[in-house]
Amino acid sequence: MSGKVTDQSTGEGLPGVSVIVKGSTVGTATGAEGSYTINVPSDGSTLVFRFIGYQVIERPIENSNVIDISMSVDSKQLQEVVVTAIGIEREAKSLGYAASKVSGEELTKARATNVVDGIAGKVAGVRITQASGSLGGSSKVVIRGTNSFGGSNPLFVVDGLPISNNAPGGNTPTGNGAVDYGNRASDINPDDIESMTVLKGAAATALYGARARDGAIIITTKKGAEGRVKVTLNSSTRFDEVLRLPDFQNEYAQGNYGKYDLKNTNGWGPKISEVQDVPVKNFLGEDVALQAYPDNVEDFFQTGMTYINNVAFEGGGKEGDFRLSLGSTNQTGIIENQGLDRYNVGLNAGRSFQDKLTVRTSINYVKTTTEGRPVQSSNSPNVLTSSIFGLPRTVDINRLRDNYVDPVTGAQIALTPDKTGNNPYWIINRNTNDSDLERMYGNAVISYKPLTWLTISNNAGVDFYTEDRFNRTSKGTFGALEGEFYKATIQNRVINNDFIVTAERDITSDLNLKVMAGHNIYSSLYETQSVTARNLTIDGLYDYANATSTVPGQTISERRVVGVWGDLGLSFRDYLFLNITGRNDWASTLPVDNRSYFYPSVSTSFVFTDALNIQSDFLNYGKIRASWANVGSAADPYGLDYNYSPATTYFVQYSLSGTFPHNGLLGFSAPRTLPNFGLKPQNQNNIEIGADFRFLDNRVNLGVTYYDTKTSDQIVSLDVPLSTGYFAKRVNVGAVLNSGVEVELGVTPLRTSDFDWTTTFNFSRNVQSVEDLPESLEFYGLASGWSGLQIKAEEGKSFGLYGTAWQRDPEGNLIINPNTGLREVEQGKRLGSINPDWMMGINNSFSYKGINMGFLVDIRQGGVFYSGTVASLRSSGLAEETLENRGSIFVDRGVNKTADETFVPNTTPVQSMQDFWGKYSATANTEGNVFDASYVKLREVRLSYTLPRRWLENTFIGDAQFGVEGRNLWIIHSNVPHIDPESNFFGAGSVGEGVEFNTMPTTRTLGFNLRITL
Repeated sequence: MSGKVTDQSTGEGLPGVSVIVKGSTVGTATGAEGSYTINVPSDGSTLVFRFIGYQVIERPIENSNVIDISMSVDSKQLQEVVVTAIGIEREAKSLGYAASKVSGEELTKARATNVVDGIAGKVAGVRITQASGSLGGSSKVVIRGTNSFGGSNPLFVVDGLPISNNAPGGNTPTGNGAVDYGNRASDINPDDIESMTVLKGAAATALYGARARDGAIIITTKKGAEGRVKVTLNSSTRFDEVLRLPDFQNEYAQGNYGKYDLKNTNGWGPKISEVQDVPVKNFLGEDVALQAYPDNVEDFFQTGMTYINNVAFEGGGKEGDFRLSLGSTNQTGIIENQGLDRYNVGLNAGRSFQDKLTVRTSINYVKTTTEGRPVQSSNSPNVLTSSIFGLPRTVDINRLRDNYVDPVTGAQIALTPDKTGNNPYWIINRNTNDSDLERMYGNAVISYKPLTWLTISNNAGVDFYTEDRFNRTSKGTFGALEGEFYKATIQNRVINNDFIVTAERDITSDLNLKVMAGHNIYSSLYETQSVTARNLTIDGLYDYANATSTVPGQTISERRVVGVWGDLGLSFRDYLFLNITGRNDWASTLPVDNRSYFYPSVSTSFVFTDALNIQSDFLNYGKIRASWANVGSAADPYGLDYNYSPATTYFVQYSLSGTFPHNGLLGFSAPRTLPNFGLKPQNQNNIEIGADFRFLDNRVNLGVTYYDTKTSDQIVSLDVPLSTGYFAKRVNVGAVLNSGVEVELGVTPLRTSDFDWTTTFNFSRNVQSVEDLPESLEFYGLASGWSGLQIKAEEGKSFGLYGTAWQRDPEGNLIINPNTGLREVEQGKRLGSINPDWMMGINNSFSYKGINMGFLVDIRQGGVFYSGTVASLRSSGLAEETLENRGSIFVDRGVNKTADETFVPNTTPVQSMQDFWGKYSATANTEGNVFDASYVKLREVRLSYTLPRRWLENTFIGDAQFGVEGRNLWIIHSNVPHIDPESNFFGAGSVGEGVEFNTMPTTRTLGFNLRITL
């Protein structure tokens, strides 16, 4: 028998269609043009034609030796082909676990400059948190809760290549301020993405091994299509403004206890309206009458601009295809002298040679240059936000801008006589933080099909980037008067190779078997070289020869994992599926006796509507699924040996400090952590069950999932007595449990020939608990902030925020000091969970003829959030709420503790509201600055119009669309005053979150979009 299989809609031949004699193991596949030849046994009566995305066809064998088939697309199937681990395409109905797919079209509706932000609010169980409002800032991804004391870092995979999503922070030379340099997933061009699949559970990611313990985000890029070359342009111009500024009081000047004092940059001075006839000195030494400048902070910021442009060329023939993409993102910040320029080049090309050999390669190049990244956090003279928000209300921002440098001496003009803070214009003009990054990542896939049922393939790829950082601090900067600079070069390299053999046969007409075996090599190398130079001789000359002190630094981290794996898939009558996998890894970072570890998974799904042949106008599709998996993970590099680090300086108590080499001798610092030669891999056990339904002619889609994950044998460093000669020892101890539910609901309430309205809801609730800590360990510290603030793991509770709290009596009343009227505090108390109770996203889409409109609402409920910015605003008397009770008697509600340990109502007034807010919102008083972290945000909005094609018939334009788009337009609800509650002091790479210190304000962006196809 012979024939040709074509696409019903295009008439083109379909290669790779499975042609099987029903009831036998005899089969073949169509060639490049859709043709086939098959020898049919004498008892063969029917041919079965099967191709992913198309309806299955059975054709009886009659008298003719030629059977031509025209296959039509199965719309249900086509939408449900999912790219899973190792790039394996599977039908969604065969999956025994949850896998959420986001289309490239959805990601580019209102493109985010960081592709990670593009899935915020769109996938159940996925939490996205922006670290700051800095240009090119980082975003943190957490899938189904944090599984480890070391944090949660999902694996990013592009066209089968695991790539780096590092987010290395940057400390400034003086103090502990930090610069947000972004996370590397932001290098991905969203216009190149065909689809993004989020694999959440261990069964879904088991074939990736330990690297995907926290989930995986699988990105498939766009390819060319057969036909003439098509050119696509996508261009956006946007205007960026501060999303939220603090609410300031404008009634009181700077000073102390009601008296004007230029030394204090705060709001605790006299009432402005009551001292109009009393001239005072301003920061320039001029005699002026006090007046408020309500917009002085707002006027410091400017409207930033964002230009996102992408042009793609694609085409192909019967034997090959290509797509070349050129993208650019150019931004100016909301602060002067801030800018970002990112350029992307992407090539995806493939070719078939005869019917057996195919080759495909994907190459991506990225170059990103940034200027003026702000310093955030605290304890650095260059922290920008505190310099801006801390301006007294009587400071004219225009005078500040025009007078930050003495025209005669070139020195900085101080805001205070004792020079306690830097002019923000000095910081943004003289003390800049820049970076320059180049990155190349890509892979080549070769597939050979010696038999119709056997495929041998190899996917080899590399991801390499180099980033140069340059931080300058000019001479004359208060806090670093002699000037300094910092240069660093970061290099990261990932090499990955997957060799895969795939065999697929129909065992019988009802039973299909697919067996896969693979070998994986994964190697990563991370290296930094840095030099901090201090005490500059000549201002503005940032050369090592111009510094009297230079301190070099070097970090190297290399690891390798070698793995083998197998995957067995069974399909019975295309409605009952079973998948079994096993992988064994050998990790370079574990002891020889424990470096080999095996982890299996089992998943199954049952499409009961097909099995029971349910024909119903109400229930169109029903599937139940379940999975179990066990995954191991290794330790960080170099934890198994005694590591001695080169030292550049030394300090001796009651003696002199010095530098190495000393008298010709080199110095090394001894290891602080005792190695553990019996260290074991962490172990994760995951169970997941769920169901998927479609109702009412597929107008209602519902997916429900329950999961339970336990990650045990956590690898931690525990404190030991100093008499051992070490500070800590590395051990396996403790477990983290995450269990929860996810609901994804899609509804089309109204659909006509011209109008369509679709709404999708995703809801998730995750409950986290720490278990199996030793009795001697009450807490385990995960991350630290300032003044006793910590993120800790405590037995039986979720990761939480700990710090100073109000003292309370047994009834919960606040205990007030009877002498001062101020609240008493106690140390080391839990103040709440850093995790939300639940999350929800609501995405609406409307279309009427050529008009399309959509908006996304993102909701977080629960958890706590500490704000260092609010602490500073309140304690300095600049926040609007500090006006309350000024000049009047205020008695705080609470009780006094008596000598006989009883409690009586408090009657002691506070001495002044300056004392009250100074104690209430001191940085060291954690609870006074903790808020409910819940919020509701309008995350995305888009309105577009597609021109009718008849208008373009006599032009070179195929399609054209004009639109208005916006991101982060409105904080609908928040319990955190003055700032955006979506900030993270700890950054994207840390386990810590729920804390903010002087973070750059986030932005709302609104603009225009043009899309043209030629």
